[in-house]
Amino acid sequence: MTSTAATVLVCEDDPSLRLLFRLTIEPQGYNVVEAGDGRSGIELARSVEPDLIIVDMGLPDCSGIEVVRAIRGGEPALAKTPVLMATGSMQPGDRLTAEDAGVDAFLYKPFNMIRLITEVQRLLGKRETSDPGLSLRRLH
Repeated sequence: MTSTAATVLVCEDDPSLRLLFRLTIEPQGYNVVEAGDGRSGIELARSVEPDLIIVDMGLPDCSGIEVVRAIRGGEPALAKTPVLMATGSMQPGDRLTAEDAGVDAFLYKPFNMIRLITEVQRLLGKRETSDPGLSLRRLH
């Protein structure tokens, strides 16, 4: 992979889901860095300054919303970084709270791989995968 590839931070406590995110995102030409909890996700975001952050809503040490607030409020370099929140369930007011915190999009578990790729590319401002022979339009 080249150093110009976009970096995606995956902040997810479930190791199998982190692996699934990695195996889905990396073949699209992106670098993936991982954090297993909210606090390490915040620290990694600060040190790596990823191009996109995917954060689980329910982390063991703090909520995904708290992670987003810490990233948005404490780091000017990360203030505009797109955030995709992954969640298995969301209470009625949680979506508004998450949007107020700075979440840009939601991915509901269990998720479809094409939906994940589409959201990642949309949030990174890309329409096609890194392989010109593989178009998302052909996958639909």
